[in-house]
Parts: sequence; structure tokens; C-alpha cells
Amino acid sequence: MGVIIGLVPYPDGPLVINDVLLYSEWSQLLVTGRFPIGDDMWQYPPGAGAVFALSALIGASPVVGFFVIALAADAAILVMLLIAGFRRRRPQTDGAADTVLPDLMPAWAWVVSAVLIGPVFLARFDLLPTAAAVAALLLISRPRLSGGAAAVGALLKVWPGLALLALPRRSLVCGATGFVVTAIAILIAVSLWATGGVSFVGEQQSRGLQVESVAAWPFLVAQGFGAEVPFEFRFGAMEIDLDVTIGIGTVVTGIGLLLILGLGIARLLGMLEDIPGVDVVLTALLISMITSRVLSPQYNVWVAGVAAVALMDRRTQLRPVIALLAISVTVTQVIYPFGYGSLLSSQWWALGLQTVRILSLVAATVWAIAVLIRQMRAPSLRERATEATPAAGITESTDEQSGDLAGSPIRQLPRPN
Repeated sequence: MGVIIGLVPYPDGPLVINDVLLYSEWSQLLVTGRFPIGDDMWQYPPGAGAVFALSALIGASPVVGFFVIALAADAAILVMLLIAGFRRRRPQTDGAADTVLPDLMPAWAWVVSAVLIGPVFLARFDLLPTAAAVAALLLISRPRLSGGAAAVGALLKVWPGLALLALPRRSLVCGATGFVVTAIAILIAVSLWATGGVSFVGEQQSRGLQVESVAAWPFLVAQGFGAEVPFEFRFGAMEIDLDVTIGIGTVVTGIGLLLILGLGIARLLGMLEDIPGVDVVLTALLISMITSRVLSPQYNVWVAGVAAVALMDRRTQLRPVIALLAISVTVTQVIYPFGYGSLLSSQWWALGLQTVRILSLVAATVWAIAVLIRQMRAPSLRERATEATPAAGITESTDEQSGDLAGSPIRQLPRPN
């Protein structure tokens, strides 16, 4: 926050709040009940308009109002992680078997991520949808509420809708019901308040390859070796200005959608039941990021929130993935805003950092997919319980309707690390 208000020196610090200044311009229109139709920089679902309008109604100015909202979202995520950590205690490792401590690792991970991401952490809108996604993931045991929280996030920035993938198959109907009911209620409220809330859909379809995206990386490398690669400022970002990128972007995005659809089908078929739900969501989120036409620095806020929740589950297999993501996140802060001009000109040090950023992110995504595939192929907990139970005299006492396995031999088996 000190960087944003100018108390802490930061290279190219003024660039960090450019988007916030844009939010404040929109807010002046939104408070009158009109969305910025025709503005190609408007890239948000209708729920975001209500937030930007609110920023104009609180604080001394829309900029101050936005930072108040951002700080509130940040605090809400930290509080949610702390509450969940105190509820899900971990055994002490010093030999005191009867002593348990609150699990503060997820909350600390969130705090550290703010340092790794840098001022963009607070100077972008992404804390709000991340707060909704974190709430959805922490409410998995209450699927209707989880689905409702996912809907709130999806109407702020779409991707939190992926949180539905965390729900076990038996809870999908309840979760989807909560999602649909909440989404309809928000859309009705927004339509009664303002006009033009769905204009962002067409803008998204028209976007090209942002310079920071994974698919744009080969073009930057080619420029580093002497090729002529033109750029153009469009939709609020620098894009590769070549006709071929339109087809590339379409193909890459299509691949991402197919992979996420595959995860959805696997969930419906019950193939993900023994995998922590947040691991599935983190994998889907990473797929969406590396196959997106856009890979802005603030997307790291999404990763930080979902990864913090993943660390709360002792069964997660994605800790190495999260370590790779920490590398990508840290490098991103150096590239933007300090090295952005150097990246556009493909100077060796900036191109090298972008290469580390892209390769670590892609490696983390591939690793996460491989972990999910391995776990899907592994025998389920129920199958292992059946194999471990002697044939004579022992039966499982499960409640198939409620899915409660508390009295089952399955609970006696070692959990995956």
C-alpha cells in the first residue's frame, strides 16, 4: 500500500495504478446506471459494474473508494483462511500427541503472496473475485452456499465459476442450483439498475494475443533473434499485431476449453471423488491461464487464493506445483512494471525472465494435470478398503445415501500424502 500512495519507492510505480484510474472513469458513468458500452477496454461481467459504482460512493474519490474495497476483500480472504485454519487443526510434530495447533500455513501463504505479487495485488480488481472463489472452496461441505459464492465470483470475473469442479458428484445438483439461483438474482438486480451489462462478451471474443500470454512467447523469442514483430495497444493491453495470432489464439483457447470440459466430464463420471476438490480447481485454473489470449500480472492473485486453500488440505498432491508457481509469480513482479518496456524490445534479461515465467507456469500446469491423471488411475479408497478387508466376517458400515464414511474401514487406511 505504501507503494501505491507514494510512500515507498518502487520502479515505475505510477504505472501500477493505471487500471485504478480507468476504474474511476467508469465509475462516474456507472453511478448513473449506464455501463461503458462501446469502450473496448471494458472487459468485465456485469457484477463488476456494481463494485466500480460503489467505489464512487465511498471515500473521498473513486480511487480511494476502490482501494477501500480492495483492502476489505484482502482482509476478508485472510480472515476466511484464519477461521478455516483454526477449525482444521494439525497435530504438533514435537512428540506431544495430544496437542494440536491451528493450521496457519494457508493464511501465511496468502500474506507472502502479496509480497511476491507486488503492488498489483491491491491495484487491480482481482481481489474481489478471488475472495468469492476462496469462499466457494471453503464452503464445499455446504454446496448451495458454495455454488452461490461461485456465482458471485463468476459475475465479477468469470473464472470463479470453476469452483463448481470442487464439489463431489453427489453435491453437484445442489451446488449448481445455488449457482443458478444466485446468478439469476444478481443479473435481475443489475438489469433493474443499469443497462448494457453484457457488452463485455463481444469484447472478449475480439481480443488478440497479449504480449504476456503463453502463446505470444514464441513471437518474443523470435524478435529476440532478429525477427520483426509488431505490437499494437488494444483492449487495454499490448498485443502481437499479426494476422496469424487470431487463429493461434482461437486454437489455444479451444484446447483449454476442451481440457476443462474433460475435467467436468470426469467429475460427472465420479472419477475425481478421491482427489481434493481444490486440486481439481487449481488445475483447471492453470489450464485456463496458459491457454488464454491474456496473461496479465494480476492473474497471480487468482493463483494465490486457490493455492492457499489447497495448502489447507493435507491430502493435496500439488505442493511442488505451488512451489513452481511461486517462481512464476516472483518473476512477474520484476517484468511488470519495471521491465515491461525491455520485454517489448526483447532485451535479453527481460526475455529471459519472461521465459522463466512462462516455462515455470507451463511446467506447473503439466505437473498438476499429470498428478490428477495419476490419481484418477489409482485404485479408489473404497477399492483399497475392499482389498485390505479379510473376506470373512468383516463388512463395511457406510451410509450410501449420505456419503458418510466415518464408520468405514476406509477411514483406517493411510491417506495419500
